[in-house]
Amino acid sequence: MADKAEDFFENLPDDFNIRRMFQEIEHSIKAINREKISEITGDVSKQAFINVASTTARLRAHYLAKVIELESTDNIKPADISTLRGSRLMYEEALKGFNALQHALVRGYFNLMDNE
Repeated sequence: MADKAEDFFENLPDDFNIRRMFQEIEHSIKAINREKISEITGDVSKQAFINVASTTARLRAHYLAKVIELESTDNIKPADISTLRGSRLMYEEALKGFNALQHALVRGYFNLMDNE
């Protein structure tokens, strides 16, 4: 009976076999991510998740404030641009981190727990 099942899969079009193989790989990757990420992060509280969003918003606000400050400066110095760049990098990294956290939550890589 197993031989007939193997013959069936071997005779399927290649694109079906490739899709099936990628689904198996995707399932394995998801399981690995859940294991590794939840092992390190543990359960994440809703409050911690919200705090990450708040930190990202605060860094965005600081960056935008620096942009607005430049508008009122007649003599922009390299240090001003360096400060602006630093603010932007901090915001962008926080945003990427928050996006990664959201992605991990959507994919089920960790549990989001009620605040306790």
